[in-house]
Parts: sequence; structure tokens; C-alpha cells
Amino acid sequence: MKTVLITGDKNAVPAQYLKPIREAGIELACKKCTSPEEVEEFAKDADLVWMFGANPGLTAEVLKRLPKCKGIFRSGSGLDALPAAAKELGIEVLNTPDSIAESVAEHAVTLLFALIRRIVHYDKAVRAGRWEGPNGMNWHISGRTLGLVGYGRIARKVEEMVSGFRMKVVHYDPFVPGSMELDELLKVSDYVSLHCPLTEETRNLIDARRLALMKPNALLVNTSRGPVVDEGALTEALKKGTIAGAALDVLCDEPPAKDHPLFGLDNVILTPHIAAFSADFEKNFWTCSAQKIVSACERFARSEKENS
Repeated sequence: MKTVLITGDKNAVPAQYLKPIREAGIELACKKCTSPEEVEEFAKDADLVWMFGANPGLTAEVLKRLPKCKGIFRSGSGLDALPAAAKELGIEVLNTPDSIAESVAEHAVTLLFALIRRIVHYDKAVRAGRWEGPNGMNWHISGRTLGLVGYGRIARKVEEMVSGFRMKVVHYDPFVPGSMELDELLKVSDYVSLHCPLTEETRNLIDARRLALMKPNALLVNTSRGPVVDEGALTEALKKGTIAGAALDVLCDEPPAKDHPLFGLDNVILTPHIAAFSADFEKNFWTCSAQKIVSACERFARSEKENS
């Protein structure tokens, strides 16, 4: 079995994580490809194509010209950076959401608590010489209802993390039996945290109509993908008091324009798509990636043998 990494050179993978791949008898070649022509030439004899994030060279047309390709693998969470045509071509699509689930959940909870306790606002006030009173302390954590949109690994870890605060947790996920309807979740939740993948169905999932369903004192957290939220509608909702605040680790355009309308709002916290990163990121990223490559190639080899 041969794997090609198309988003890094030969020194991209640390030696200790190369070892289990080599020991499994997998040939690994690495090159930072930047065009469809480069990907096609480099991956023409590969069983598995590996990438860290979006690669402009891996297109639907290129996939059609990779006769041996059995899978495409993105280290990390989310599959929106991979060609949708893979499924139609019978090519397996893989990722490693386990590698970042805990870190993203921690970041989501941190953003929520920072919003509730107005940490950023009061930090700025003190630094500016204003020793403010408790104006605007309109929220509490314990005993409130947290709505999770998407109920996969990250959302379940969020639920686990807030359990000590006696929060009532409800969730919406069309793939989970017994899940609440999204509109109902938005109506009953004090706080809403987004954990769904970006698909055609979830693009602008949280739009003006759905924002209007939320409580006026509700807070919204997004650590999933920027386009899950209609940013224009969110900006208007925050200005008009339709909802009370938002904390976003992701935006539709990254990095955003310097005059992005959310920048001028005091009831918004923004971070630069860093939820996945922590002191354990490197270890988790590479360990999960190596394990995924080995298990995928072993599965491909068994299937090839059975069909020969």
C-alpha cells in the first residue's frame, strides 16, 4: 500500500510517527503539491491521498485520474475541504475528529463562560482605567439550558465538561435518534453552541429566522465552521438585541476584512480559528493520523486480497 502526503515535504512528518507507518509496510511519499497537475503526477500510483487541510490541486477531475486511489484522508475534523465527488467515485473519505475533539470542546466551553461572565469586557475596562460595577451581568451558568447543534464527539465532550455546573443539555442532530428539533432547541436554550459539519444543508443554518427564535438574552457560540451562521443576519441580531451576544472561533472569510462589522460590537468575542490547538495538539494530531493511515491501508489491502 502506498500513501502520499500532498500538503507537506519529506520532513513534514516527525520521525517517531513515521515509525508505525513504516513498520506496517506502507510506502509514504511527501510533497507539497499546489496544482492539479502536480497532484495527478505525484498521486497516480497511490492507494491513499493524505492532506492536512484544503489543497487546491485535489479536484474532482484529478480524482477521476487516480486509478489506484481508494481513500482520501484529511488529518483533523471536518470534510468540507475534500472533493464531494469522492463518494460517487467509490473513494473512501477519512478524517481524525478524535485528535481535536477535547481541545475544541474546551475552547467552546471557555468562550461560553467568557461571554456569560463578560471576561473580555471587564478586562478591557480595567486596563482602560474604568473600575466598573456589575452592569450587564445578566447571565448565570449553573442550572441553565445549553443547546448543542450537532451531537458528535465534540458536542458530547462539551456536555461532559459542563455537567458539573448542573446545566440542562439538549441537542439537535438529524442523525441521532430522539434528538430535539432545531427550532425548538433554539426557543428553549439559554445558550447555543454549534458543532455541526459544513454541508449544503448546514450552510446558513443559523439565519435571521432562526436567530429570531432564540431568547433575547441568549448567547451563541460557534467553533464549527463560519458559513454555518449567516454573518449578516447575526450582526443585525446582535445590534438589535434579538440575541444578547456571540463568541466565534470561525468566520466566513478567514482572516476577515479589517472593517468586518462584527469588530465594532462589544457583545462579541472573536478568536482566530484556534479551537483545535493546545499543548497536546502535536501529539494527538500525529498519533491519530498515523493510526488512521495504518488502519485504512490494512483495510484496503484485505479488500484487495479478497477481491483478487
